[in-house]
Amino acid sequence: MGLPERAEGSTPEIFAEQLIQKCLDPIHLSSTFVVERAHRIPTKPLPLGAPPRPFILKVLNYRDRDAILAAARQLQEIKFENSRISFYPDFSSEVQRLRRQITAVRARLRGKGIRYAMLYPARLRVQEGETTRFFTTAEEASDWLDGLG
Repeated sequence: MGLPERAEGSTPEIFAEQLIQKCLDPIHLSSTFVVERAHRIPTKPLPLGAPPRPFILKVLNYRDRDAILAAARQLQEIKFENSRISFYPDFSSEVQRLRRQITAVRARLRGKGIRYAMLYPARLRVQEGETTRFFTTAEEASDWLDGLG
């Protein structure tokens, strides 16, 4: 997200490989690292000043995908030509809908300084001291938070 329009030129796969190796250095990718496909989300022409369309990559090896996402998380801010870019996994609409339901609970957890992680597809893992809890619905997690006081 955030990559300026047309930055990828006429060879988006090669551009994506070079971008990842440049912006996420040092990253430990396999010797067979390949971006299989790369493209923008197709839409009608954007109005002037609109944010750039998402740039989607398909990496051949899932280990490389995980390394890219981990490196992006660790760096926190990644710049390309004065634009801040972000890397996210591409989830189906259904998984995105399920994860969105937990957004308010995640904000409450952050506010209380409680560590958490989202597990696939939409399972919340909460670490409180030595105790780890798992929640599959926002209601379960919210009820647990309410009980903390």
